[in-house]
Amino acid sequence: MSPERTAARRADIEAKQELVAGLLEPLGCEAALLLLPMHVAWFTAGLVARGLVADNERPAIYTNGRQRWLICSNVDSQRLFDEELDQLGFQVKEWTWHQGRADLLHDLCQGRKMACDRPITNMAIINEKLRPPLRVPTMYERDDLVSLGALVVHAVEATARSLRPGDTEEEAAGQIGHRLLHHGAEPIAIDVTADERSRKYRRAGFTSASAKQTLFLQATAQRLGLFVTVGRTVAFQPLEEKLRTEYDHAARLAASFRSISVPGETITSAVTWEARLLAESDYEFEARLCPPAHTCGRYAAEELRRGGQDEPFEDGLPLIWQARVGAMAVVDTVLVGKEGPVVLTPSENWPIKRIRVGEQTHDVPDVLVQ
Repeated sequence: MSPERTAARRADIEAKQELVAGLLEPLGCEAALLLLPMHVAWFTAGLVARGLVADNERPAIYTNGRQRWLICSNVDSQRLFDEELDQLGFQVKEWTWHQGRADLLHDLCQGRKMACDRPITNMAIINEKLRPPLRVPTMYERDDLVSLGALVVHAVEATARSLRPGDTEEEAAGQIGHRLLHHGAEPIAIDVTADERSRKYRRAGFTSASAKQTLFLQATAQRLGLFVTVGRTVAFQPLEEKLRTEYDHAARLAASFRSISVPGETITSAVTWEARLLAESDYEFEARLCPPAHTCGRYAAEELRRGGQDEPFEDGLPLIWQARVGAMAVVDTVLVGKEGPVVLTPSENWPIKRIRVGEQTHDVPDVLVQ
């Protein structure tokens, strides 16, 4: 990491430490203990445990709002400071693997009024207070999301261009996973659907089924504790009329979804758009089959409702838009923006459809016909 990038990451961490300090005061707490991996990755701007790690062996964060410590096993401490946290202002509290984490946490927290992100006796729960800053990435994190988005797009599109009739869903999934790992990202979820299988299943995984006409490829990948999702469709011959109609509907939906990627809109707005665009077609009830969007970022996917109520989009919120009609789908990740969406997964080398919605024009990925 360059000195400039290290300095920017340290500034991001210190801003988060100050934010946590502001949360502790009204709770009457002296310090916070962060145990959940997503919270550790958020606070450190990217630390992710590697290798085979049991849940109670994972690194944690302790901060009193003025200083910060990494809590970790002696198995991991050398690598974590060499490769993850060098020059970022962390101190360390280490447990030996045979002693275990529980004794160290007990000694660390004894006699202190603490906040924690897991339910522990006599500790205030801080999860809901951390959720708002986790949902919207910082400017430092946005740069990482942009680079991850480009990487995932490359893995999916390069795989699609290499496929041939008769290739299986498993083969395509393996190629996507290989390309992601080759470039330093971890595959989290891969969906590959051949021909008509996606008409029946909206969350399909992948099977040994071979493709004759089309393949839809979707991948979710993680790097530095951040998540991005993208999907593309490849055809081995020109689409028959029914599939072409379905894809055109999905593309118009995708453009409409992007047009409402502004602060204050909600997932209900997306469902309303979907119903309006598909009214009086063969697909007017498509919205009942799956949600049109999730949020992501520090989550692979999270619902956009809490307790049955819509959560309004916030400026900078990452959204995975999933426009699905029949057997066709258009899936991309965007950031909500006051001036319109910022697409984190723009096509790299792929045909597009340019679609106008109101005053905005959106470049939506088309089907690649080989």
